[in-house]
Formats: sequence, C-alpha cells, structure tokens
Amino acid sequence: MDTLAQIGFNENSKLLLAALIGIQVLHLLKRSDSAVHPIILANQSEASAVRDAGQSAVYRNSSIGSLPLVERPAAKARAAADLIRLGNNQASVIIQGRHYTISNLINDSLKAISVLNKHNPLLASPNSTILIATSNTHTAILLELGAILIGVKTLHINHNDNITTALLDLEKKGAQISAVVADDRVGTLPTHLSGTLCAFTTKIPPNVGLNFIKLNVDEDVELLPQESTRKEPTTPISYVYSGDTIYNMNNKNVTAGVYSLLTTIPFAKKPVEGDTIVTDEPLSTALGRSLLYTAIFCGCSYFCIPDDAALPLSPVPQYLFVSGKHLTLLANDMTSIAINKWWYKLSRRQALASDAAGVIPSPSSWGVYSSVRNKIGLNNGLKFVVSTDSLLDDSTATDLRVSLSVPVVKAFKDARCSSVVFARIPYDTVNKGGCGPPTSAVEVRLEGGGDDEYCGHLNFRGPCVLEDHGDQFTPSANHAYMRILDSGSFDVGN
Repeated sequence: MDTLAQIGFNENSKLLLAALIGIQVLHLLKRSDSAVHPIILANQSEASAVRDAGQSAVYRNSSIGSLPLVERPAAKARAAADLIRLGNNQASVIIQGRHYTISNLINDSLKAISVLNKHNPLLASPNSTILIATSNTHTAILLELGAILIGVKTLHINHNDNITTALLDLEKKGAQISAVVADDRVGTLPTHLSGTLCAFTTKIPPNVGLNFIKLNVDEDVELLPQESTRKEPTTPISYVYSGDTIYNMNNKNVTAGVYSLLTTIPFAKKPVEGDTIVTDEPLSTALGRSLLYTAIFCGCSYFCIPDDAALPLSPVPQYLFVSGKHLTLLANDMTSIAINKWWYKLSRRQALASDAAGVIPSPSSWGVYSSVRNKIGLNNGLKFVVSTDSLLDDSTATDLRVSLSVPVVKAFKDARCSSVVFARIPYDTVNKGGCGPPTSAVEVRLEGGGDDEYCGHLNFRGPCVLEDHGDQFTPSANHAYMRILDSGSFDVGN
C-alpha cells in the first residue's frame, strides 16, 4: 500500500477505479444482442478500403472471399448453347405446358428456327437478328433456343410494344434484321425493311408487306445444323431492350446469370429433374432468359406467366421467381382461407415463434396451413420463393414463410443484370433487412451520395452485367438509389 501511495494512488483514485469498473459491469449486464440475424452477420458484404473521392467502397458477397467472380455453373459451359447441350438429354420436362425430353426440345427448337430459314435465309449475315414480339411464350422459347443453337441473335419485346421503333434501334446496334415474329400486327415497317420476313403466330393482318407467312413451328422442314464453332464467352448472342436502350447480351452474361441464380438457392434445395420453375419474368429481360436456361441446364420444367395472371398450381411449382405483387396476392389468398379455421390463431402463434427464432416453420400435418396448402395445390411441393423486384414487404414475407414453410427471399433486379443484383439470405427472418448483400457474380459501388458513403446510385461490374467495361463500374439501367444498412444488406433508398 505504501508503494501505491508513493505513486499517487490514494483513496480518491480507488473510488475512481471502482466507479469505472462498476460502469463497465453495468454496460455488460445491460448489453442487448444484435438485432441483426446471425446468418446475416456471417454473410454480410465486405467493403474494400480502396476508393476514389466521391465513391463508396466496393462491396461483394463475402461467401466468395477474395476469389475472382465466377461466371460458369460448369467447367464446360462457355456459352449459352452449352447449357442446353450439357444437360441430361433424356430428362423429361414440361415447357409452357408441353411435354419434352431435352433432346426433343432441341429438335423442336431447330425445327421452329428452320421454318423461318425456309422463307428467308437466317445465316446470310453474322449479325443476323430475329425480332420476337409474340404473346405465345412457347413459340418464343423454341425460337430463342433454336437461334442460340444455330448462332443467330434475338431480341424479345412485349407483343404490345412498337415494333418499328425496336427495329430502328436494333439497326443502330449493327443488327441485320432477318425476320420479325409477331401475333397479328407489325405496324408500318420502314421502307428499307419492307421486304423483311414477317411471321405471324395467330393470323396474317391485311397490308402487311411483301414477305409474310403464318408461322407453324411444327411444319415439316429440313433442320438447320447446330453451330459447330464454339463461341467465346464475350461473343454477343442476343439483345435486351430496356426503356429506349438496347444492350448486348453475351455468352458470359447467360452462364454467369445461371451460376448466380443457382448459388442464391441453398445447396440442399437445388433444382433437380422433375422440379418446375415458375416465373413472371418475360424472355424480353436478361433475368427472364437466365431463368429459362437455368431450368434447361438443371433438367427442370419451366413455366412463364404474364404479370397479370394468377400463379399456376398444376403442375406444382417448386421454385417461384415472381414479383412482389404476385406473392402479395398469394399471401392474401392463403390468409383469407386460413383465418376461417378455428385453430388458426394457435397455428399462427406457433409458426411465428419458430420464425422469430430464425427457423423456417415445419409443414406440420395438423396445422391450419397444411390444409390451406392442400386446398390450393402447394402442399409439400414448393421449395423456394424469390421476390425479384424488392416490392415484397417484410410482414408479407413472414406470412408466406409461416404459411408455405419455405424460404422466401427478397431480391433486387436490374434490367442490365442477368441475375438478381442483391438477395437476402434464404433463412433470414429479420424485419427491415433490405434486399440483402450482392449476389456472387457481381460487385457494387454507390456513387452520388454526397458526404454519406453508405448511400448513392447503384453502379456494378461483373460477368452478369450487360455491356460491362472490364474492371470499370457501370451505372445500373434504372439508376437505383440505394442505401447500406448496418447489417451489410442493401435497400432501396429515398
């Protein structure tokens, strides 16, 4: 004690030390656990310390660490056509309600594209392009796959869009228009395109032009051979229309999109033969095409629904990649059925308790939700749900999780990306968790947020980005304004 006194440690010092220890103990006792789900914390985005003035850090998915962004779901999948050929040729699939094996699907796709070639040579130019503006999704799929297999580019647009404007914009990209596929109208074609082949899926309109046919994809024709020259990953294979801008989409975009979508789904729930992917993403979008190729690569059935249609429940879908609007309607329908059961409150309370603990509620045989799933044809079939447009609110996502007993992922898409840009961790059940970290084939940076480095307009790079510029970041198509939450999750800002 004399030694302490010699260095100035008196009674006042003891009181001060005791007070500091007491404050620290009180802080530890009153400390609350993080409001962020531990799975989110373990998988949040990691920021690079290197940046330029006026830019945020570079964010990527921490699951890939410092490895390069991967762009292929399989080593041999260098091109979109490889995704078709690498699958099990004898896998039985249903495409838009029609039964196929992958081998038969390839054959029918070549037949559909050969019908067009019979009336107008499609391979006369290396930039030969088919504009597809039909509401017949089955025909559009056959033409898309056939064009990929023979090396012809495509552009899909909505059947109500202005075809003439799309044709002129295509020519500005250097495309050589070989054919136009539409339902029953094309409008007034430019004079220099008046001889372009117009193929109609429903009926031939009057005063259509000089070269037209009623398209019959089952017509007996000599099949064009598949393209034998392997395309490089950076070779443009199609176009994507967004607003008034047309983007090139290359092989790398497609293979990376498939890879990214598959890594969004937990390994135990990966698509397998016999499963069905249902989406409302049309083939006119990059994401819509990636979903089609994901289904074919995995040997899955595929069904694309209009954005104003009800979800098809037969065959039972295993994977839903649909808008928040569709999922909100589904949640409301299920609740309206379940609430009439006398044991609804008990079942819901039990399911919510499980959900709050970070566990997807199990599909119990006695619970009210089991009978609801049976009634609408979703019992024990659905595996995974993705809201692609970030418009699904967290309370509705919770309702879907507890009623469907499957992961419900809130994601964020952009027209310039062949996959979703952000996706929540599948088992994250925390409210207000945003859209999640970046997916595994894209890196993001925010710009224009002023002094706040955690806000700004979305810029990205990676193999999923259409018309990317290597290591340079490019603006998103919709110039989304994002903010970064404390969890590392990104959310649409104000």
